Amino acid sequence: MKKITILMLSALYFVSIDVCAQMADGSTVPDFTGTDINGNSHTLYADYLDQGIPVVIDVSATWCGPCWSYHQTHALKNLYNTYGPDASNEIAVLFVEGSASSTQADLEGTGSNTTGDWITGTPYPIIDDASIASTLQIAYYPTVYGICPDGKIYEFGTKTATQL
Repeated sequence: MKKITILMLSALYFVSIDVCAQMADGSTVPDFTGTDINGNSHTLYADYLDQGIPVVIDVSATWCGPCWSYHQTHALKNLYNTYGPDASNEIAVLFVEGSASSTQADLEGTGSNTTGDWITGTPYPIIDDASIASTLQIAYYPTVYGICPDGKIYEFGTKTATQL
């Protein structure tokens, strides 16, 4: 009986690890399309990767304190302003609001589920789509991924623009 109990607990442990696992570094990311808050469509492969443009994606939630703190560093804003389409066009930056409970008002900083105004001063696309967070297997916020033109994904973490 003791062996069965240990075996069952071990199985539950490994299942729970798999359920909460982020995409492994070097995995091929599935394609997705999201519409930003301005109504523009963004398809990962067709719009960016197939054009040879690597993508940095910040998946955050409006109610997440560490997400807000990272947003306030302006690391992704600085990266976008230096290497985005209005500069050298070497990198794309996307913000994905990954929580299904967040609303447009929360992004604007006027809702009841927010830490501030996420829109004002953010030059890169903001996509409010929890299904993208699910596709990217987000286990916690913020998660910052870099995706290479070959479709390989790597977790970057909350780094400065220079480190990115």
